[in-house]
Amino acid sequence: MTPSPEQVSQMLAQDTQSIEQLQQSLEQERSALEKRDAAALPPIIEAKNQLMAALGEHALQRQAWLDSAGLSHDHEGWQQWLQQRPETAAQLDQWQHLADRFAYCRELNEINGKIIHRAQQTLGQMLNLMRGQNNEGPSLYNAQGRSGSNPGSQTLGKA
Repeated sequence: MTPSPEQVSQMLAQDTQSIEQLQQSLEQERSALEKRDAAALPPIIEAKNQLMAALGEHALQRQAWLDSAGLSHDHEGWQQWLQQRPETAAQLDQWQHLADRFAYCRELNEINGKIIHRAQQTLGQMLNLMRGQNNEGPSLYNAQGRSGSNPGSQTLGKA
C-alpha cells in the first residue's frame, strides 16, 4: 500500500513532535543525573519509552513502505522513496530536519550514558574503599619502603 502525501506529512509531523519531546526528556534526564536526583528519573524514563515506542511504530511503517519499493531501510532509502514520488518530494526538508533532530537526541543519549557510567564507576570505587577492597588505588610506600597498592591501608573502618 502506498501512502498518500497527507499520511506521510502527518507521520513526519508526529515524529517531529515526538523527537522534540524526546529531546526535552533527554535534557531533563541529564539535569536529574547531574543533580543526582534519582526520584526524578522514573517519570522521565517512562516518557522516553513511550516516545521511542511511537517513533518505532512509525519506523516500522516506513520500513514496510521501503520494502514495497525495494529500497534500503536507512536514511538514504527514505530520501530516495520521497524523491521518487513528485507528491512527496517536497517533504525532503521535513525529513532532513527530523533526521538531524534524531541525531542530536542520539548525542544527548550518549552523553547521559556517559554520566551514568561515570556515576557507576564512582559509586563502585567508593564502595570498594568502604570495604577496603580498593585494588585500583594509588601506589603508596609501605613500611618496608616499597611501592605498591596497599588496600588494607585505605579501609575507612573495621568492625
